[in-house]
Order: sequence, then structure tokens, then C-alpha cells
Amino acid sequence: MDTLTPEEAREQLRAVSQGRRVPRHDLSLEEAKARLRETDADLDIGPFLHFASQGRWREAGLSLALWAAGEEGRHFFSPVLLSALSLVDGAIRTVRKRRQ
Repeated sequence: MDTLTPEEAREQLRAVSQGRRVPRHDLSLEEAKARLRETDADLDIGPFLHFASQGRWREAGLSLALWAAGEEGRHFFSPVLLSALSLVDGAIRTVRKRRQ
């Protein structure tokens, strides 16, 4: 597969953000799945999906909690938690400024 030029990448991003489909005829389903697995090989939510599809929510929640408590889960959630911390910090500063 060829690398996209910056303009092609921008156009695809615009299309996706506007809800338009961007067909990739040169990418087979198997290759797409393999690339997705390579993106984050440690992101394994298979047990969660298995239990959730059967309606076994307790087991699904436990499997997700165990994954999140592990090293892979911590690495996955770290950017989200850091963003949340900065939002909370901004909210606290705004409240403090209004009180003064």
C-alpha cells in the first residue's frame, strides 16, 4: 500500500469527519484486521465481548476491570486520565476565579 500525501490524508480526514465513507479498495478485510491487531496488540477485550454477548454482565465487568488494572490497561487509559485531570484542574481554576 502506498503512503498518502499530506493533501490526500487531509482529504480523507475531512471525509471521515463529515461522515462520508472513504473506500479502501486496495486493503483486504484480512489485511485490515491484521493492521488493527498490530495497532495495539495488548488491547484484548475478547473476554469482555464474549461475556457481554451472553448477557453475563458481572463476568464481563470483572474481565474488563482485570484488564484495566493490568499494565496494558493502565497504558491504554493513561492519556484519557491525564486529559481528564487537566479538565478538572481547569474547572477548579474557573470556579476559584469566580469566587474571588
